[in-house]
Amino acid sequence: MTRYGMVINLDRCVGCEACAVGCTVQHGLPRDVRWSSVKQLEQGTYPQVAVLDLPLLCMHCAKPPCVAACPQDATHQRDDGIVYVEQDKCIGCGTCATACPYGARHLVSDVASNHADGGQTAFEDQVFPAHQAMTMEKCTFCSDRVDAGEEPICVRTCVSNARVFGDLDDPASEVSKAAEGAQPLLADEGTEPSVLYVTNSTIPIDDVFSLGA
Repeated sequence: MTRYGMVINLDRCVGCEACAVGCTVQHGLPRDVRWSSVKQLEQGTYPQVAVLDLPLLCMHCAKPPCVAACPQDATHQRDDGIVYVEQDKCIGCGTCATACPYGARHLVSDVASNHADGGQTAFEDQVFPAHQAMTMEKCTFCSDRVDAGEEPICVRTCVSNARVFGDLDDPASEVSKAAEGAQPLLADEGTEPSVLYVTNSTIPIDDVFSLGA
């Protein structure tokens, strides 16, 4: 059975945030709602300085705590591992956000334009109907693109080819091979993330994640 996942090579990531911008545009996200982000941590002093950029998104965990935590049965996991939210059932209570150790859940407090001074754009007029105020949203692994045989937009827009996406359960797949030796974020949480990281950096990825927003 297919189990979608992603491996991100942090030694290739340049922290440009093209992934985050691409995600925002692809999904027409309202102001202050971002499904994808990049954190950076610098350690040491010149000339011994280490810098690590850590792209973040929903981990689409094999054991997602957000699914069990939802009191409205609004969060589900597909057979291929993709976790998604049924907006029509969501009441925006934030229980899933509390359960998620990765900060991957975002409350749409208002479907507000990213261009406050100029007003809502023609593009936003088209995409904003997909969003509902006072509901929770998250990365979907671009399930619509995946179902059409395309890569998630963050993979497509990565300028350094740092991301690989595909079926983790297919030993012949590129992502399965890339996952050998890769590490999950916050492994002690026991969620078994489907997003894994590869790096030779001396900086632990959990240290980067622990930074404030």
